[in-house]
Amino acid sequence: MNTRVGAAGALLLSMGLLMMGNGLQGSLIALRASMEGFSTQVAGLLMSIYFVGFLAGSTLAPKVVARVGHVRVFAALASLASSTVVLHPLFIDAWFWCALRLISGFCIAGLFVVAESWLNEVASNATRGRLLSLYVVVTMAAMASGQMLLNLADPGRFDLFILITVLVSLALL
Repeated sequence: MNTRVGAAGALLLSMGLLMMGNGLQGSLIALRASMEGFSTQVAGLLMSIYFVGFLAGSTLAPKVVARVGHVRVFAALASLASSTVVLHPLFIDAWFWCALRLISGFCIAGLFVVAESWLNEVASNATRGRLLSLYVVVTMAAMASGQMLLNLADPGRFDLFILITVLVSLALL
């Protein structure tokens, strides 16, 4: 039982860090799109294409997990999600940002699939409901607190992008 608690705790901490970074990223990208002079329509497309990637990730991730396992998929998707974040301030182009948001949505959905299936494996029938509700509380609280991190630095600089990358990368530990 102790091993299960440790595995669930580590996964909850990882997902908390990921969602903190994701919460900050969503707010930062919307703000930066405006600061970079993207039109309202382009900014709307930029923010909504994330969910196209999210749909694709939630559809394809279970197949990949079945083939190569939770650990590899989690590491690959978190690494890719981390990498896409730092490319935004390097290339200020709306279409490039749309591609990055698509990839980001794919990664985050895949990470949700991995985390939730992993939690289902660690939970017993008696603890599954409590564990999944704790998971939802952790992810929602982390996303909300991630948005608050927007106040830590000037959104026109690189600092917040680096912070997101660090949070997502720490989730791999």
